[in-house]
Amino acid sequence: MKIPKWILRQIKKKSRIYIIPTRMGGYLNGLIFLMFLLSVGYNNNLLLIFTLFLFGLNLIWLIQSHFHMHKLKLESVLLEDGHAGESVSLCVHWKNSPPPPLHWELSLENDRDDSFLIKGVLEHHSLEDFKKLTQGQIIYPHRGLWKFKHLRVKTTKPFGLYQTWRYFKIDVLAYAFPPKLNEVPQMPMEASYLEGDHQGPLKGPHDVWNLAPYQGEESRKISWKHYARIGELVVKEGEDLKKSVVHFCLPKNFKDKEHTLSTLATQMVLCFRNETHFSYEDQMGRTEANSSQKHLRDCLRRLSLC
Repeated sequence: MKIPKWILRQIKKKSRIYIIPTRMGGYLNGLIFLMFLLSVGYNNNLLLIFTLFLFGLNLIWLIQSHFHMHKLKLESVLLEDGHAGESVSLCVHWKNSPPPPLHWELSLENDRDDSFLIKGVLEHHSLEDFKKLTQGQIIYPHRGLWKFKHLRVKTTKPFGLYQTWRYFKIDVLAYAFPPKLNEVPQMPMEASYLEGDHQGPLKGPHDVWNLAPYQGEESRKISWKHYARIGELVVKEGEDLKKSVVHFCLPKNFKDKEHTLSTLATQMVLCFRNETHFSYEDQMGRTEANSSQKHLRDCLRRLSLC
């Protein structure tokens, strides 16, 4: 039976621990109740003693299930940005936790009660402070800015007779970039001469017409091919340092908006991998051409909010 949303909101307001019997736990509780009725009805003291013994064990299992979750204290949740449809890593740091082995089911939940299951294994984070950490992965179903408000921890251990869970309040933001395409479309390239670059009048092998000993010049001018071949550092003079710059522009009219955004995201990732400078222009303005990881992340975030 599906729990109404207003009840779920009330449950999540405070970090309480909730315990309900599993199927096997329900069978056990029903058996204990039936044995109690039979022992009282037939005045069977031996059966009553055995019933009370099972009831005591059941109570111990119930209390242990509560303690198992009560020791858990959350410190922080770190979630990475990523492309929709791909696995994104997540780390949950704990201030305190019960001794392993543990079998938890963790999930992130947002305001719309969308649940993202996390699978992870509790392990020691460091020997100095004995902090513990759960590492897992989630998959964003579509692009956009995801705001997660609760972390749910659920388990049926240590005995499997009771299902125990609790909610931790968190405030985690993550961007889901447009999904990448399997094939990269062609990109419009335009020539650009970066500041300090020059074009030599002559060309030879590898677009170089002269080599000179290395005297502290910029590393980009070193001929690494010659270094790999002869083991000597030389710089390239007269090299054609013309580089390609890609300018991405968000079209005003979309025939297929999601495919267009995926195309731009795929091409941007390719430019980053090839160290090709690129810029991006949309309603928010135009960025400067760059090929850094921060520039890529900023552009992909703007795409995810289109």
